[in-house]
Formats: sequence, C-alpha cells, structure tokens
Amino acid sequence: MPKEAQLSNADYHDHPAVSKSHLDQIHKSGRHYWARYVDPDRLPVEPTPAMLTGTLFHALVLEPELFDSDFVVAPEINRRTKAGKEEWAAFEAASKDKILVSNDQLDLVRNMTEAVMSHPAASTILRLKGEAEQTYTWTDDQTGEACKCRPDWHADGLVVDLKSTIDASPDGFAKSVNNFRYHVQANWYLRGTPNAEQFVFIACEKTPPFAVAVYVASPEMVAAGGRAADEDLARLAEYRRDDNWPSYSNQIETLNLPRWNND
Repeated sequence: MPKEAQLSNADYHDHPAVSKSHLDQIHKSGRHYWARYVDPDRLPVEPTPAMLTGTLFHALVLEPELFDSDFVVAPEINRRTKAGKEEWAAFEAASKDKILVSNDQLDLVRNMTEAVMSHPAASTILRLKGEAEQTYTWTDDQTGEACKCRPDWHADGLVVDLKSTIDASPDGFAKSVNNFRYHVQANWYLRGTPNAEQFVFIACEKTPPFAVAVYVASPEMVAAGGRAADEDLARLAEYRRDDNWPSYSNQIETLNLPRWNND
C-alpha cells in the first residue's frame, strides 16, 4: 500500500479513490453515492458544527502544532453595527483559509484533549513513535476499485482512531460502532495501512466528565467489517459498470417493525 505525498485533509477528501465514507454512501443506496460523489452538479458538503468540533479535536490531540496555521478563533464582534460589520469583514479576509471555531468549541475540545492525554492507556498509545493523518492507497483485488484510507494515528502495528462520542461505555460505544459502521472502518484501515495488526478506538465523551475509554476491535468485529466492505465494493463496482445508480426499491414493499422492537 503506497503512502501518498503528504495531503491536507481537504485534498484527501477530494481524492477520487474509495474511502470508508464512500462505502457508507453506497451501503445506503446507489443514488446516495451518485449524489455525493458522481453528480457533476453536486454541491460541496458544508461541515456541521459537530464535524468542526471533531476536526478540532483531532488537531489538538494529534497535531497541535498545526493549530495556529489551520484554525482561527472567532473574535467577539457586534456585527449589527457598521463598525462591527467592517471589523468582521476584515477578520474574514485575513483568515479566509483557516477553519473558524468559537471560544466555546475551543474550550470544549481542550477539556476533551486534556481528558484523553490524562488517560493512562490512551496517552501511552499516543506517545508511541508514529505518524498522524497519513494517506494510503491501494487497488482492491476483486473489483479493481481504487481505495484510500487516512488513519488518525499509526504506530507500532496499531491503527488508532480517535472518536468523540455521547457514550464511551462498552455498551454505549458498541451501539455507535453498529450505528456508524465503525467495524467497517476497522477492517478498511487495517487492510489499507501497512504493518498494521490491531485497530484501537480511543473514545472520549463530549460532555463532562469527558470520560475516556480505549477499545481494541475484536477479530470478529474486524471480520464482520470486512464482509460488509466487500459487499459495498461489489455493489459500487456493479453500479459504476452499468452506470445505474438505484435508490430504494421501485416496488411497494411490506414494512415491519425493527428487529429490536419486541412489543
């Protein structure tokens, strides 16, 4: 798996190869994938506040030296006045290439970062000799699809993924693994990252007391993620070959309650 020349986060997302995020879209439907990645008239995806908080969290934990070059804290300016509007316009012009964060976001993420670096297991892993945010590419043997991954941290046989979460407890985070398909991410990053044997989650809650937990993805989890990833890749290759991007069923379907509803 060759390592690409150092790419910014934006350049990584613009890289056309298939990522875990691509797999999530094709898993939802071909139409969702087409709208996000193929449609020539697609609009850029604007980051949500939660996404911005996650980006800032990764930066402060993994690459704090880049904070000043990549981020800027919004000043307190009364933009309802003429002078305030002019001051804000000057601020935006001076910081147009940086990610704008609020003081509240920065305070939150600083608390989360302190919690992670105070956790014995998490801090030990993150102090290993390793690399942050490196891009790896490969070609899938079965489908010929170009693929990519960008581990948060890669060190000593470990691929480490930093997650902000509502609930970092074993049961709570297991639900997040299922809901957000983190098992697919575990397999995807292990297959794409050289010299990687284990996938480790560092999960930090986004509210006080900012509890932290460290989990190793089980072999069963990684295997399940691999099966799901292979199904997604096969579906993507089929849709791309036929240039047909279906959404949900075109027929009338019978709808049942979810399997977890026992009422």
